[in-house]
Amino acid sequence: MNGYTIFTSLILSVIAPALSIFAEDNDAFWKSVYKDNHVLQIEMKVSRESWESMQPQRGKNARGNQRLDFANEFNYAKAEITIDGNPFPDAGLRFKGNSSYRFSRGSLKKPFKIDTNRFVKGQKLHGRTKLNLSNAFLDSAFMKEKLAYELYRAAGLPTPQTGWANVVLSVDGLADKKPLGIYVIIEQMDERYLKENLQGDPQQSILTKPESLDDWEYLGKDPDAYQQYNIKIGKTNTPTIQRFMEIMRLIQTASDREFAEKIEDYVDLDKLAGYLAATSLLANIDSYVGMPHNYYLLLNSPQDKLKLLPWDVNEAFGTFTLGRPAEQLANWEINRPWIARRKLLERLFETEQFPKLYRIALIDLMKTAFTEKQIFARIDEYKNALTPVIQKLGNKALDSFEMGIEGDDRGRNLAVERPTLAIKPFVKQRIESVEAQLEGAENGISLSRRR
Repeated sequence: MNGYTIFTSLILSVIAPALSIFAEDNDAFWKSVYKDNHVLQIEMKVSRESWESMQPQRGKNARGNQRLDFANEFNYAKAEITIDGNPFPDAGLRFKGNSSYRFSRGSLKKPFKIDTNRFVKGQKLHGRTKLNLSNAFLDSAFMKEKLAYELYRAAGLPTPQTGWANVVLSVDGLADKKPLGIYVIIEQMDERYLKENLQGDPQQSILTKPESLDDWEYLGKDPDAYQQYNIKIGKTNTPTIQRFMEIMRLIQTASDREFAEKIEDYVDLDKLAGYLAATSLLANIDSYVGMPHNYYLLLNSPQDKLKLLPWDVNEAFGTFTLGRPAEQLANWEINRPWIARRKLLERLFETEQFPKLYRIALIDLMKTAFTEKQIFARIDEYKNALTPVIQKLGNKALDSFEMGIEGDDRGRNLAVERPTLAIKPFVKQRIESVEAQLEGAENGISLSRRR
């Protein structure tokens, strides 16, 4: 047995226990609400005044250009919300998202965030107060986020749970019990999630959601400067922030020798390899590998290793196309699983160890979770759960649903505005391309982020 075989066996023995796409979830909330793929029934009633107050205001950015405020800058307003027959009077409701909001500006089916506890303390649904409602604006099958998070979970990463809701909206003078259709519900990444799923302590951990820096930067020795990384939890945990500073310094300024010797002590390379493998297979370009958002960074203590966690995966399965033909995303090269300038990845792929870790994670997913048998079985399971609800929305909704899964005769999903592949055709083409690349029969297509 040669050295590489021994190395491969050792790595697989470490990561294999985490590579189960069907791992049982022990969280009581998700069991009670989504048992047997239950679809929540949500009715939202909003006054016209509240609806108008929810609209983002036009402002000016640092360059003086007009812009719309997004994400956390949306305002909460009071709404009467009923979830599976349980009333939540004066609950908080706001819009959320970036592209998912922008592309829905002509429609009432916008992405929403519900906070049952916002204005009336103690209002909870099975112990939870927040629900993220994704409008799946480029996924008429409503499965991409659920399937993508499952693949990341199979790669050894903690990910939020997902479910579905059938939503009806009433706005005074604008809509009267208007069916908005199916939404995908995403678990909230908050202090409860930190403690229960990330083994973190809010008194020591920092959880950041970078959105203002294209690539990570070392910002000097002032801990306050690192608020630019959008620290969500742990803004005052200075010792852990200092650890974060050390990691950024190592990545950005260390010599090649120092970087190679120390990086595994500062960054969780196994989880990063798993993240990149899943991201590559999903061609999930609207993420850390291509854009300056849609991920979290976690440090649980001043001694912890940095972990990169996926978030907002609604444009996985080659949906974020960079303006290219959809088929090119299914044939993306596997040897360089990033497209924007990412100094950490550039340096890691120059080391001897990390490319092997990444390739092992990729091969393992190709043998276990990213197979037609596994993914198509999940699709069929979710199709059975959603079809009875979608049938009640009419034939047009049902046709769009089927189109999102199977596509037309070219595999394209014609039910959404962007020319993308439907889920099954993408999976088939991606598996075929990756297998050919692993065998050395083809190189794959190089992508570059177009500005």
